[in-house]
Formats: sequence, C-alpha cells, structure tokens
Amino acid sequence: MVYNEYSPNGQWPFGGEGGPDDKPVPSGDTAVKISEILASVDAGEYTFGGCAETLPALPGLYVDGIGLISLPLTQDQATDLIAKCQKSPFGHNMDTKMDESVRKSWQLSPDQVQMKNPSWQSGMEKLTETIGDRLGYKGVKLQCLLYKLLVYEEGGHFTKHQDTEKEDGMIGTLVVQPPSSHGGGDLVVYRNGEVSCRHDFGKSEGTAGYFNHYAVHYADAEHALEKITKGYRLALVYSVCLPTGMQDIKRNLDSVVTDLARVIQGMDTEESFALLLSHQYTEKSIEEMGCGALKGVDNARFRALDEANALAPSDHKLRFFIAKLSQDVDNLLDEDGWANWFGDQAIHWYSASGDTLGRFPIGYSFSETELNFLNPGHETFLELWKAYTSTGDVYTRNEGMVRRTTYLRFAVVAWPEAKYIENVLYFMPPETAAELLVARRPIDIKIVKQLLEAASKKHRWGLKDSYGNLLKASLRFSRAMCDLLLDTNDLNLAVEFFSNFCLRLGYLEENKTLLPGIMKAIQMFDWSVIGEAVLGVLGDTNKMVLVEEYPEDEEKPKLTKVGGFGNDSSSELLLQVASGLSDGEAKQCVVKAAVGNGLDVRSATVARVLWEHVSTHTELVAEVVAKLQQKQPHELVPFTDCFLQYIADLDEEDEMCSQLRGIADKRREWLREEIQRLEKPFSWEMPYAKKTKDKILGFLRGPDETMTMEFKKHGVYVANNFVKEILSRGPWHASVTMEIDTIAKKASYVKFTKTRKWFDDETAKIPEYKLELELLDNLDTFSNERKKVQLTK
Repeated sequence: MVYNEYSPNGQWPFGGEGGPDDKPVPSGDTAVKISEILASVDAGEYTFGGCAETLPALPGLYVDGIGLISLPLTQDQATDLIAKCQKSPFGHNMDTKMDESVRKSWQLSPDQVQMKNPSWQSGMEKLTETIGDRLGYKGVKLQCLLYKLLVYEEGGHFTKHQDTEKEDGMIGTLVVQPPSSHGGGDLVVYRNGEVSCRHDFGKSEGTAGYFNHYAVHYADAEHALEKITKGYRLALVYSVCLPTGMQDIKRNLDSVVTDLARVIQGMDTEESFALLLSHQYTEKSIEEMGCGALKGVDNARFRALDEANALAPSDHKLRFFIAKLSQDVDNLLDEDGWANWFGDQAIHWYSASGDTLGRFPIGYSFSETELNFLNPGHETFLELWKAYTSTGDVYTRNEGMVRRTTYLRFAVVAWPEAKYIENVLYFMPPETAAELLVARRPIDIKIVKQLLEAASKKHRWGLKDSYGNLLKASLRFSRAMCDLLLDTNDLNLAVEFFSNFCLRLGYLEENKTLLPGIMKAIQMFDWSVIGEAVLGVLGDTNKMVLVEEYPEDEEKPKLTKVGGFGNDSSSELLLQVASGLSDGEAKQCVVKAAVGNGLDVRSATVARVLWEHVSTHTELVAEVVAKLQQKQPHELVPFTDCFLQYIADLDEEDEMCSQLRGIADKRREWLREEIQRLEKPFSWEMPYAKKTKDKILGFLRGPDETMTMEFKKHGVYVANNFVKEILSRGPWHASVTMEIDTIAKKASYVKFTKTRKWFDDETAKIPEYKLELELLDNLDTFSNERKKVQLTK
C-alpha cells in the first residue's frame, strides 16, 4: 500500500479539501480580489549571485598572526590558515555538533580578519545596495555583517542545511569568494526541495581565479556546498540584516496599495482571510520583530496590505495577526491500508508587533476551524504544503505502525476591526480572549457573557462531565474574568462565575494571583449573595487534578497541579483575603472559614495575621488552640512567634496558657530530636527514606549509590510512566536522580543515582532550628521570672 504523506484523505489543514494538483481559491469575492492583487506584488529574487564587480580583486585580506594572504590561496598559506582556524561545527536541533560526514571546513571569527584595501568598504556598500534591490527591499539600507571566514581543503563540503539567524533582523546570507583556483565546491540552493540555483563562483566563465564572486540566498533557504575536488577555497560569510526601524519604511507600491484599499473599504464585516507565508520563520524572530521579520515576497505582500489598510476609513480597517499553524495527523496501517486514526491541530497567535497571545488547540478534525486562505501564487494544495510537511513513524504501544504527518506554516490572518471581539472569541484561546478584552475595558456585559459562552463551548467549562463533576476554567482565564466582572457590576454574573467556572484555589499553583480580583469582588458585591460562592472558590480541592492551561509564552499546554503542597492552602488564602478587607460581615465570615478549614498554615506571616484577627475572640482562640493540639510537631513552626507573644499576655493559671505551653513543649521536643538526627554524619544509607515502591525503598536505605531497572515490554512508554509515578510520590526524605536510557523501541533502562541534596538541604536548617529552640526555652525563663515578681508582691 503506497502512503500519501501529504494528504492521506484528500483533506488539508484548516479546512482545505481537494487533490494534490487542485488549486484552492479563497471564498468570497473580496478575498478573491485581494488574492489577485497580491499576485502582482514584486517578490524579489530568492537567490542570485555572480561577479562582485564593485569589490577590488585584491582585497588586502589580512589575518592576525599570519599577515597578508595571497590570492588565490597557496598551499603554504592554506596550511598556516588551517593551523590557526577551528573546525566548523553545525547545528542539529538545539545542539552544536562536529561530524565531518556532514560538514568539513575550517573557520576564523571576524575579529581576526581585516580587509586592508580601502576600496573594500565602499565596494561592499554598493554591493549591499544591489542585494537590497534584488531581494525586494529597494530603498532599504540593509546591513552586511561579517560572520566568519571559511577555509576548505580537498574533500571539504557541507551537506544540505539551513542557516540559523545569527543576528537580530537577519534575512539572508551573503557568501563572497575571493579569487580562487580550486575545483568543485559549487553552492547549490534549493527551493521546495528542488534545486533552485547552482552558484559556481565564476568557474564556468574562467574568472574564478581573477575576481571576487558572490552568492546571496535567504537565511531559511536550504543549501549545500559540494565537495572540493582539488585545491583550497576561501569564503567570507556575511549576515544580511534589516536596519533598525524597518517598520517605518515605505515601498513604492502605490497602484497596488490603492487597489487594495478600495477592496478593503468594501469588505463585509463577516469576512476574513489568511495569507500563508512563503518563508520559514523562528518564534524568536516573530516575537522580537513581528511582521518586521517578514522576508521577500512575504514582506512585500504584507507591506502592501498594511499600507492599504492605513488608507481605509476607521470603520473599515482590518486587524492583522500572525498565526503559527500546526497540525499532526496520525495514520494507521492495517489490512485495509492506510486509514486516518488521530489528528490534532493548533494555532499559536501573535500580534502584528510580535506579542505572543497564546496557543489554541483546536481539535481533532481537519475542518474544526477553517481559515480562508488567499492563494496569490496560484499554487496547488501540494505546492502550498509540501515544503512545510514532515513525516515519520511514531512508536505506539498496541496500535501497530503509525505514521505521523506534521504540517507547520506561518500565516498572516486579518479580519475587520468592527468584528474584532467576535473573531477573537471564535479563533483564540479563552484565556487570550479574556485578556484582550481586559485591555479594551470597559466591556459591555453582553460581550462578557459571550466570553463565558464561548469558553463553555470550547472547553465545556461550567458544565458537568460524564461523572457529574463540574469542569472549571483555567487560572489564567479566571484572573482576567475577575477584572471583567468589576466592569459589569452584575451580581448574578459574578455568582455564576464563582459558582460554576472558577477553580477551588487551595493548593493551586499561582493561586495568590487571583486574590486581588476576589477581594475587589467582595468589596463590590453584596456578601450575603456572593459569599457562599466566594468561600467555595477559596476552599481546598478534595483530590489531585490537572488543569490544562495554555500560557501566552509557551507552545505546550501547562498542567496546573491542584493538591501540590508547595502552594498556599485554603486557610492561607482566606487569611490573606481577610487582611485586605475592612471590618464587617465579609471579613468575619472569611476568618471563621479559615479557622474551620483545617488550619493548614505554613507561613509565619500568615500565622501572625491569624492571631491578629482571632485573639480578641475567645471562642475562635479556643478553636485554633484545639486544632493546633491535633497537629504534628513539624507543622507548628509558623506559630512559634505567636506562642511567645500570646503566652506573655496570659495568666499562668489560665487553662489556655497551659494548653499553649503543651503545644510549645511538643514542638520543642521535636526540635531537639530533629537536631540530634541531622547532626549525624552523612551516609549513602538513607534510613529516613519513605513513600516509594519497595524495591526503590530498599535501594535508598541500602549502601549502594546506584541502581538500574530494566523495562523490556513497551520499554519507552512504561519507563516514562514509571518515572512519572515515582516522582508523584514525594516527599521521600531522600534524594535521587533518574535517567532513562533507551536502547531500542521496546527496551529501556532507568538508572537511579543517589545524591546528597536532601541531606544538605535538611542540615542547612539546623541553625534555624537551634534559634527556635532557644526562643521556646526562653518561655520557661520568662515564666520563672514572672513567678518571682508575683511572689514579691
């Protein structure tokens, strides 16, 4: 069965349907007209080169430590140069590697190279102007920055690759080859996987040994340097960069701009379009420069749209966004052939200036969200997606052979400003939509209700799942919603949000960030109506759950842990809210809830807030003391200062004083035992280890420093899950690293290595413990002194 890696079912990302050779047409007369007008925009050349007539044939190439270099390069000077150079590495994923089967050359950094001929600089300026014109940047003062000098000997080469962005605003690469008499070494530039141009630097014309030659290509263009068959080759590599302030540059597109402005002015508010970008971009360049990072034809087309939009009346203007479109499609091979098994698509949104707005996972259907793509290049579906597609086999457990096709391409998306909010609610993550609405405050209550409806439709927030559990919104969404609620001043909407959408915050990561909004809501709305819902939000969760959230600066969804004990408890949140409220019914209810909610307080600051609010209420003090008596000694640390201050004000005969002393004594005895335990010398035998599987527990408490476990069946999957499960069981009272080593798809090893981290972290607490013990011991001294004073009276 032949596998069609580009479109297994005749479906294409984000709504496209048709055969590989079909040419898609945008829907709507307006989008068709815009697509036709943009087809006439000058794109500039993809790659070009030739004899560098503006550069002197004798550049006066000078290398520190060697001197002037004769051209063409002689064997003696080539040997001296190579001795001074470093081997050239190459980038692979996020790593820098050395492999002569991929790249074989030598390089010098630009600070070791000079051009002594005074005509070189002026010649470079003229060449740079020519490059700007031919790349489609006529009138733009580009910059060519020397990146390195390369030396190739016989056998030197560089396989097909793409350049990384070495400078801010880099759009292309310039290679200048001084006079040379080597053989081979052609620079081959590819486009859409096919050879676009072969640069031989004057060899075919017989001028290579007498003049400088150059080649230019876009930074993201795939290219390769063929093997040097004889002699030596020198090359000066420059980064071609946009100047600062590129966004202010206007290009001579008057007729195109006028035509586009006329079409945009007549555009219906329900219409929108997306312009696929031909070049490849990095998230870094988009985030730093926004649409200013666009190159070649992308730059020309967007500038035309942007200038036309500036001419449109305010009520007909468009809003532009950059979208990183991605789609994974898994296809399963069975006895009937290849069949679509699973798919996932997402859009990562950016503003036109590059602000990241969030990643929105759309769903499992090709047509879940359709974008109205322009097609100014009159390309077929295959031409639109082939160069932006990768395919590979994916390991699964029991499903058999799965082949994943990944589509990845950037686009500029536009819709009318008049329908800005509606489109934001439809296309973007609810978190992003809520934050964009906050930035446009005040917002009408109808829009806020639409936001809740859209969030409920996309994620089922506010609705019950099949088990009857109410699905809650993300923390980021809830934070923005609190601000929007204040604008609406609608009590019923506030109750609905806090009751059905907002998470219970106890132990939630970053839960404190929601407190300012909650306090404002308490102050604004009637507590007798909203109080129960707010107290529910400030309660602890009763189980561990994971909440998917899509942060604005991350590609992957963030799993917000609820039940993680490194985060503020319900009691701590309630007390912090109480400290920000004026005296009254709301404050009293919040304090009572904090006392009656387990009293899990781990901060001395929050403990002081507790005593400040309850110390004048005898019944609350009694309840607090009763709860403290039930706590383990290690849980009492936040209350030491409170003991010292509160006991000092109590009569020795007071029963409350006796109870507090009993609590203090329990803590004091624990401190003595803990100090004694921690002052023992370190050993790889970790006797206090706990809360893990028996085999690992035996290893932790034994003398060995390392242990390896093998997973044969479904090794990768099982090993990963095993490590995740182990990590979730902490705290261990021991420290260990875990490393997964995969030797095959079906076998993996997990290596455990003990570390001193837990021991060192714990022993670092000894001075703190000794100080606390001294303070608690002073309780006896203070008591005895007070008794002496009372006896003398």
